[in-house]
Amino acid sequence: MDTRRLGYFVRVVDVGNITRAADSLHITQSALSQHISALEHDVKTRLLERTGRGVVATASGRSLYRYAQGILRLEKAARIDLRAGGDTPAGLVTVGLASYSMAPGLAVPLLRAVRERYPNIQLQLIQNLTVVMSQAVLLGQVDMALIYDPGYVKGVVFEHVLEEDFCLISSARLPPVTSRGDTITLKEASRLGFILPSEVHTVRRITDAAFHAAGLHCSVVAEIEPGMVLRDAVVSGLGVTVLPLTATRAHFAPDEVRAYRFADCRLHTAMSLCTPEVQPLSEAAALVADLLRTLIRDQPGTAGRREPPPTSSYTIKDTVPRMPNSDLP
Repeated sequence: MDTRRLGYFVRVVDVGNITRAADSLHITQSALSQHISALEHDVKTRLLERTGRGVVATASGRSLYRYAQGILRLEKAARIDLRAGGDTPAGLVTVGLASYSMAPGLAVPLLRAVRERYPNIQLQLIQNLTVVMSQAVLLGQVDMALIYDPGYVKGVVFEHVLEEDFCLISSARLPPVTSRGDTITLKEASRLGFILPSEVHTVRRITDAAFHAAGLHCSVVAEIEPGMVLRDAVVSGLGVTVLPLTATRAHFAPDEVRAYRFADCRLHTAMSLCTPEVQPLSEAAALVADLLRTLIRDQPGTAGRREPPPTSSYTIKDTVPRMPNSDLP
Protein backbone atom coordinates (compact mmCIF):
# COMPACT_ATOMS: atom_id res chain seq x y z
CA MET A 1 0.00 0.00 0.00
CA ASP A 2 1.50 3.33 -1.09
CA THR A 3 1.89 5.58 1.94
CA ARG A 4 1.90 8.67 -0.27
CA ARG A 5 -1.56 7.73 -1.53
CA LEU A 6 -2.67 7.10 2.04
CA GLY A 7 -1.57 10.63 2.88
CA TYR A 8 -3.51 12.02 -0.07
CA PHE A 9 -6.59 10.06 1.01
CA VAL A 10 -6.37 11.36 4.60
CA ARG A 11 -6.09 14.92 3.31
CA VAL A 12 -9.19 14.50 1.11
CA VAL A 13 -11.21 13.13 4.03
CA ASP A 14 -10.03 15.95 6.30
CA VAL A 15 -10.87 18.66 3.75
CA GLY A 16 -14.01 17.01 2.35
CA ASN A 17 -13.35 18.36 -1.13
CA ILE A 18 -10.99 16.99 -3.81
CA THR A 19 -10.32 20.37 -5.42
CA ARG A 20 -9.35 22.05 -2.15
CA ALA A 21 -7.34 19.00 -1.10
CA ALA A 22 -5.43 19.09 -4.40
CA ASP A 23 -4.66 22.77 -3.89
CA SER A 24 -3.30 22.15 -0.39
CA LEU A 25 -1.17 19.25 -1.69
CA HIS A 26 0.09 21.33 -4.65
CA ILE A 27 -1.01 18.78 -7.25
CA THR A 28 -3.71 18.87 -9.90
CA GLN A 29 -7.23 17.67 -9.19
CA SER A 30 -6.99 15.04 -11.91
CA ALA A 31 -3.72 13.68 -10.47
CA LEU A 32 -5.27 13.47 -6.99
CA SER A 33 -8.35 11.70 -8.36
CA GLN A 34 -6.08 9.18 -10.08
CA HIS A 35 -4.23 8.48 -6.83
CA ILE A 36 -7.52 7.93 -4.98
CA SER A 37 -8.76 5.61 -7.74
CA ALA A 38 -5.51 3.65 -7.58
CA LEU A 39 -5.87 3.32 -3.80
CA GLU A 40 -9.47 2.10 -4.17
CA HIS A 41 -8.27 -0.44 -6.75
CA ASP A 42 -5.54 -1.55 -4.33
CA VAL A 43 -7.92 -2.15 -1.42
CA LYS A 44 -10.70 -3.36 -3.74
CA THR A 45 -13.42 -1.19 -2.25
CA ARG A 46 -14.94 2.23 -2.64
CA LEU A 47 -13.49 4.73 -0.19
CA LEU A 48 -15.23 8.02 -1.05
CA GLU A 49 -18.66 9.06 -2.20
CA ARG A 50 -19.68 12.38 -3.65
CA THR A 51 -22.19 14.70 -2.00
CA GLY A 52 -23.60 18.05 -2.97
CA ARG A 53 -20.82 19.75 -1.01
CA GLY A 54 -17.86 17.55 -1.87
CA VAL A 55 -16.89 14.04 -0.77
CA VAL A 56 -17.25 11.96 2.39
CA ALA A 57 -15.68 8.67 3.38
CA THR A 58 -17.67 5.48 3.00
CA ALA A 59 -17.79 2.98 5.89
CA SER A 60 -14.70 1.28 4.43
CA GLY A 61 -13.12 4.68 3.91
CA ARG A 62 -13.64 5.62 7.56
CA SER A 63 -12.02 2.37 8.63
CA LEU A 64 -9.02 2.93 6.35
CA TYR A 65 -8.79 6.55 7.52
CA ARG A 66 -8.29 5.44 11.12
CA TYR A 67 -5.56 2.95 10.21
CA ALA A 68 -3.95 5.37 7.76
CA GLN A 69 -3.43 7.95 10.49
CA GLY A 70 -1.45 5.42 12.52
CA ILE A 71 0.55 4.24 9.51
CA LEU A 72 1.47 7.78 8.47
CA ARG A 73 2.43 8.71 12.02
CA LEU A 74 4.74 5.70 12.27
CA GLU A 75 6.32 6.54 8.93
CA LYS A 76 6.96 10.11 10.08
CA ALA A 77 8.38 8.87 13.39
CA ALA A 78 10.75 6.50 11.58
CA ARG A 79 12.04 9.26 9.30
CA ILE A 80 12.68 11.59 12.24
CA ASP A 81 14.44 8.82 14.17
CA LEU A 82 16.65 7.80 11.23
CA ARG A 83 17.57 11.39 10.37
CA ALA A 84 18.75 12.04 13.91
CA GLY A 85 21.12 9.07 14.07
CA GLY A 86 23.66 8.66 16.86
CA ASP A 87 22.96 7.84 20.47
CA THR A 88 20.77 10.87 21.24
CA PRO A 89 17.10 9.94 21.87
CA ALA A 90 15.07 11.06 18.86
CA GLY A 91 11.79 10.46 17.10
CA LEU A 92 8.17 11.53 16.98
CA VAL A 93 6.15 10.95 20.15
CA THR A 94 2.41 11.56 20.11
CA VAL A 95 0.54 12.02 23.39
CA GLY A 96 -3.24 12.15 23.69
CA LEU A 97 -4.68 14.35 26.43
CA ALA A 98 -8.22 13.93 27.75
CA SER A 99 -10.36 17.03 27.49
CA TYR A 100 -12.09 18.40 30.62
CA SER A 101 -9.33 16.99 32.83
CA MET A 102 -6.03 18.01 34.38
CA ALA A 103 -4.22 16.54 31.35
CA PRO A 104 -4.19 19.68 29.11
CA GLY A 105 -2.63 21.60 32.00
CA LEU A 106 0.43 19.34 31.67
CA ALA A 107 0.91 20.10 27.96
CA VAL A 108 3.23 23.10 28.27
CA PRO A 109 5.27 21.68 31.19
CA LEU A 110 5.71 18.42 29.25
CA LEU A 111 6.73 20.28 26.09
CA ARG A 112 9.22 22.35 28.08
CA ALA A 113 10.73 19.28 29.76
CA VAL A 114 11.09 17.43 26.47
CA ARG A 115 12.69 20.42 24.74
CA GLU A 116 15.17 20.87 27.61
CA ARG A 117 16.18 17.23 28.03
CA TYR A 118 15.59 15.61 24.66
CA PRO A 119 15.79 18.28 21.93
CA ASN A 120 15.74 15.68 19.14
CA ILE A 121 12.38 14.29 20.21
CA GLN A 122 9.49 15.88 18.35
CA LEU A 123 6.44 16.01 20.60
CA GLN A 124 2.92 15.97 19.20
CA LEU A 125 0.08 16.72 21.64
CA ILE A 126 -3.48 15.86 20.64
CA GLN A 127 -6.87 16.42 22.28
CA ASN A 128 -9.47 15.95 19.55
CA LEU A 129 -9.58 12.74 17.53
CA THR A 130 -12.15 10.92 15.40
CA VAL A 131 -11.92 7.93 17.77
CA VAL A 132 -11.71 7.69 21.56
CA MET A 133 -8.20 7.97 22.95
CA SER A 134 -7.88 4.33 24.02
CA GLN A 135 -8.73 3.24 20.48
CA ALA A 136 -6.23 5.78 19.13
CA VAL A 137 -3.53 4.05 21.21
CA LEU A 138 -4.67 0.67 19.92
CA LEU A 139 -4.65 1.88 16.29
CA GLY A 140 -1.21 3.47 16.65
CA GLN A 141 -2.49 7.01 16.14
CA VAL A 142 -0.89 8.05 19.43
CA ASP A 143 1.90 6.47 21.49
CA MET A 144 0.16 7.04 24.80
CA ALA A 145 -2.76 8.94 26.27
CA LEU A 146 -3.49 10.49 29.64
CA ILE A 147 -7.21 9.87 30.00
CA TYR A 148 -10.02 9.05 32.37
CA ASP A 149 -9.86 5.31 32.96
CA PRO A 150 -12.73 3.73 30.96
CA GLY A 151 -12.24 0.25 32.41
CA TYR A 152 -10.99 -2.79 30.52
CA VAL A 153 -10.20 -2.24 26.84
CA LYS A 154 -8.63 -5.14 24.96
CA GLY A 155 -5.19 -4.39 23.58
CA VAL A 156 -4.23 -1.48 25.85
CA VAL A 157 -2.94 -1.09 29.41
CA PHE A 158 -4.14 1.52 31.89
CA GLU A 159 -1.63 2.67 34.50
CA HIS A 160 -3.46 4.40 37.33
CA VAL A 161 -1.69 7.70 38.03
CA LEU A 162 -4.20 9.92 39.82
CA GLU A 163 -7.64 9.95 41.41
CA GLU A 164 -9.81 12.88 40.35
CA ASP A 165 -12.71 14.23 42.43
CA PHE A 166 -15.28 16.35 40.62
CA CYS A 167 -16.69 19.67 41.79
CA LEU A 168 -19.53 21.86 40.62
CA ILE A 169 -18.16 25.02 39.00
CA SER A 170 -20.13 28.27 38.68
CA SER A 171 -19.33 31.79 37.56
CA ALA A 172 -18.01 34.21 40.19
CA ARG A 173 -19.91 36.97 38.40
CA LEU A 174 -23.19 35.56 39.73
CA PRO A 175 -24.36 35.12 43.33
CA PRO A 176 -23.37 31.85 45.05
CA VAL A 177 -25.56 28.95 43.92
CA THR A 178 -26.07 27.67 47.47
CA SER A 179 -26.16 29.00 51.03
CA ARG A 180 -24.18 25.98 52.28
CA GLY A 181 -20.80 27.67 51.79
CA ASP A 182 -18.42 25.57 49.74
CA THR A 183 -20.58 22.45 49.40
CA ILE A 184 -23.76 21.72 47.49
CA THR A 185 -26.24 18.84 47.48
CA LEU A 186 -27.36 17.05 44.34
CA LYS A 187 -30.91 18.28 44.97
CA GLU A 188 -29.71 21.88 45.01
CA ALA A 189 -27.63 21.24 41.89
CA SER A 190 -30.62 19.74 40.08
CA ARG A 191 -32.21 23.20 40.02
CA LEU A 192 -29.31 24.59 37.97
CA GLY A 193 -28.61 24.54 34.25
CA PHE A 194 -25.52 22.52 33.31
CA ILE A 195 -23.06 22.97 30.45
CA LEU A 196 -21.41 19.60 29.84
CA PRO A 197 -19.70 17.58 27.11
CA SER A 198 -21.66 14.98 25.13
CA GLU A 199 -23.05 11.80 26.67
CA VAL A 200 -20.08 9.67 25.61
CA HIS A 201 -17.61 11.73 27.67
CA THR A 202 -16.57 10.39 31.07
CA VAL A 203 -17.37 13.65 32.85
CA ARG A 204 -20.92 13.55 31.49
CA ARG A 205 -21.44 9.87 32.27
CA ILE A 206 -20.31 10.26 35.87
CA THR A 207 -22.47 13.35 36.37
CA ASP A 208 -25.56 11.74 34.85
CA ALA A 209 -25.03 8.56 36.89
CA ALA A 210 -24.87 10.49 40.17
CA PHE A 211 -28.12 12.34 39.51
CA HIS A 212 -29.84 9.18 38.29
CA ALA A 213 -28.77 7.22 41.41
CA ALA A 214 -30.28 9.97 43.57
CA GLY A 215 -33.54 9.93 41.60
CA LEU A 216 -32.87 13.41 40.25
CA HIS A 217 -32.57 15.00 36.82
CA CYS A 218 -29.49 16.83 35.60
CA SER A 219 -30.74 19.69 33.44
CA VAL A 220 -28.26 20.11 30.58
CA VAL A 221 -28.79 23.43 28.81
CA ALA A 222 -25.89 22.99 26.37
CA GLU A 223 -23.44 20.33 25.22
CA ILE A 224 -20.01 21.78 24.42
CA GLU A 225 -16.88 19.89 23.39
CA PRO A 226 -14.18 22.56 22.89
CA GLY A 227 -12.73 23.36 26.33
CA MET A 228 -12.29 27.08 25.67
CA VAL A 229 -15.92 27.47 24.62
CA LEU A 230 -17.12 25.77 27.78
CA ARG A 231 -14.79 27.94 29.83
CA ASP A 232 -16.14 31.17 28.34
CA ALA A 233 -19.75 30.00 28.71
CA VAL A 234 -19.34 29.19 32.39
CA VAL A 235 -17.46 32.42 33.16
CA SER A 236 -20.24 34.34 31.41
CA GLY A 237 -22.79 32.76 33.75
CA LEU A 238 -24.64 30.80 31.07
CA GLY A 239 -24.60 27.65 33.16
CA VAL A 240 -22.62 25.59 35.65
CA THR A 241 -20.39 22.63 34.90
CA VAL A 242 -18.67 19.70 36.61
CA LEU A 243 -14.87 19.43 36.53
CA PRO A 244 -12.01 18.11 38.64
CA LEU A 245 -10.44 20.83 40.76
CA THR A 246 -7.12 20.27 38.94
CA ALA A 247 -8.82 20.99 35.61
CA THR A 248 -10.57 24.01 37.08
CA ARG A 249 -7.23 25.48 38.08
CA ALA A 250 -5.90 24.83 34.58
CA HIS A 251 -8.86 26.35 32.70
CA PHE A 252 -9.97 29.25 34.92
CA ALA A 253 -8.36 32.19 36.66
CA PRO A 254 -8.87 32.05 40.45
CA ASP A 255 -11.31 34.99 40.50
CA GLU A 256 -13.47 33.74 37.59
CA VAL A 257 -15.36 30.87 39.20
CA ARG A 258 -16.54 29.31 42.45
CA ALA A 259 -16.01 25.60 43.16
CA TYR A 260 -18.31 23.47 45.32
CA ARG A 261 -17.82 19.92 46.52
CA PHE A 262 -20.87 17.67 46.52
CA ALA A 263 -22.04 17.20 50.11
CA ASP A 264 -24.08 14.01 49.70
CA CYS A 265 -22.06 11.95 47.21
CA ARG A 266 -18.61 11.65 45.74
CA LEU A 267 -18.15 12.08 42.01
CA HIS A 268 -14.75 10.75 41.07
CA THR A 269 -12.75 8.70 38.59
CA ALA A 270 -9.19 7.60 37.93
CA MET A 271 -6.78 9.25 35.53
CA SER A 272 -4.65 6.66 33.77
CA LEU A 273 -1.74 6.57 31.37
CA CYS A 274 -2.90 4.41 28.47
CA THR A 275 -0.27 2.52 26.44
CA PRO A 276 -0.32 -0.43 23.99
CA GLU A 277 -0.46 -3.86 25.61
CA VAL A 278 1.69 -5.73 23.09
CA GLN A 279 3.69 -3.15 21.12
CA PRO A 280 6.46 -1.75 23.34
CA LEU A 281 7.02 1.98 23.47
CA SER A 282 9.91 3.35 21.46
CA GLU A 283 12.89 4.64 23.43
CA ALA A 284 11.75 8.21 22.84
CA ALA A 285 8.16 7.44 23.86
CA ALA A 286 9.33 5.66 27.03
CA LEU A 287 11.37 8.72 28.01
CA VAL A 288 8.38 11.02 27.42
CA ALA A 289 6.17 8.69 29.48
CA ASP A 290 8.63 8.93 32.38
CA LEU A 291 8.62 12.72 32.17
CA LEU A 292 4.81 12.69 32.17
CA ARG A 293 4.72 10.50 35.28
CA THR A 294 7.11 12.88 37.05
CA LEU A 295 5.00 15.90 36.15
CA ILE A 296 1.88 14.17 37.46
CA ARG A 297 3.58 13.29 40.76
CA ASP A 298 4.61 16.93 41.12
CA GLN A 299 1.07 18.22 40.67
CA PRO A 300 -0.40 19.89 43.80
CA GLY A 301 -2.54 17.46 45.76
CA THR A 302 -1.05 14.25 44.33
CA ALA A 303 0.54 11.52 46.38
CA GLY A 304 3.80 12.38 48.10
CA ARG A 305 3.24 16.12 48.05
CA ARG A 306 1.24 18.34 50.37
CA GLU A 307 -1.21 20.59 48.53
CA PRO A 308 -0.57 24.31 49.09
CA PRO A 309 -3.37 26.46 50.50
CA PRO A 310 -5.90 27.19 47.73
CA THR A 311 -6.95 30.66 46.66
CA SER A 312 -10.18 32.07 48.06
CA SER A 313 -12.16 31.22 44.94
CA TYR A 314 -11.10 27.58 45.23
CA THR A 315 -11.53 27.23 49.00
CA ILE A 316 -13.04 23.80 49.50
CA LYS A 317 -13.16 21.74 52.68
CA ASP A 318 -10.90 18.69 52.75
CA THR A 319 -13.51 16.44 54.31
CA VAL A 320 -16.59 15.63 52.26
CA PRO A 321 -19.50 13.67 53.79
CA ARG A 322 -20.06 10.47 51.82
CA MET A 323 -23.18 8.35 51.65
CA PRO A 324 -22.84 4.55 51.75
CA ASN A 325 -22.19 3.03 48.32
CA SER A 326 -21.97 6.48 46.77
CA ASP A 327 -18.79 5.82 44.79
CA LEU A 328 -19.46 5.89 41.07
CA PRO A 329 -17.44 3.95 38.49
